[in-house]
Amino acid sequence: MNKVVAVIGGGPAGMSCALWLKNLKCSPIIIEKNKQFGGLQTISPFHNIFYLGITGQTGMELAKQFSRHIELEVIPTLFDSKIKQITRGENFHILTEKNEITAKSVVIATGQRFKGHETIESLPGSHELLLSPNVCFNPGGTPIAHGRTVAVVGGGDNGLGTARILADTAKHLHLFVRSELRGFGMNQKGVLEKVESGRITLHKPAAIRGFKVKGDNIHIFFQEGNNPEQELVVNYICFRMGFAPNVEDIVRLFDEGGVGSLELTPEGYIVTDRFLHTSIPNVYAAGDVTNPRDPCVATAVGHGAIAARSVEETLQ
Repeated sequence: MNKVVAVIGGGPAGMSCALWLKNLKCSPIIIEKNKQFGGLQTISPFHNIFYLGITGQTGMELAKQFSRHIELEVIPTLFDSKIKQITRGENFHILTEKNEITAKSVVIATGQRFKGHETIESLPGSHELLLSPNVCFNPGGTPIAHGRTVAVVGGGDNGLGTARILADTAKHLHLFVRSELRGFGMNQKGVLEKVESGRITLHKPAAIRGFKVKGDNIHIFFQEGNNPEQELVVNYICFRMGFAPNVEDIVRLFDEGGVGSLELTPEGYIVTDRFLHTSIPNVYAAGDVTNPRDPCVATAVGHGAIAARSVEETLQ
């Protein structure tokens, strides 16, 4: 019986799903658009203290360990592969630029991405920021802030974590939060301790109105609460503005190929039941693309296992 399963995405959820599928006597094939496994973990410099049994590893280190495991299992993988078409008859037919795959089931594990310039592109002066070497949208890029005045925009875990790290060496750090601090309590506590010690100035609730780049300096125009608009000059600015699901391509491919319509949440994440079935038969979704309660490596790996068991049960 044909038990080929196409796993779209080679992050922790996709790798976990493929591993489970192999051990459940299915035939997984991973389709990964990048040249390596790992998803967002490949750019995460933060130590993961929550993943059981592996202590003190950064996201980048975990990604390498997961990748080695998949390589040792000799699970077929198509790297650097962009899907051009997905159609469906008795099976799913998936066409990439170099390969054609016929599969009984599809698991979507495309994860999510950090929001970048598109989040602020409507603000005056935002396009000037793209030309400045003193701006960072990449969450894996942490600037050398020694003796510099730095701004961090974002009140989630990535924003708070970045602020805590940079505040130790920066001349001063300004943290801009749109509404309230979010994320783990330890990150909030760490930031508030640095606010109290004078190393961080917290601007909240803050609405940024525009930017202006002048030489090596960046001028930020913002309004804090009901106060009049203010201007702040910094040497460097880091944007940590949350996540967006990677669903646009798969939704378009399913629509164009007549596969079916994926049900999405109002925020754009894929809707599943507790067994990770989507609204389309024999299509499953796992990991961050489904917006689990706590998007992280542990939940992604767990989702991969659940999706694999659901696939195997259906194919029996």
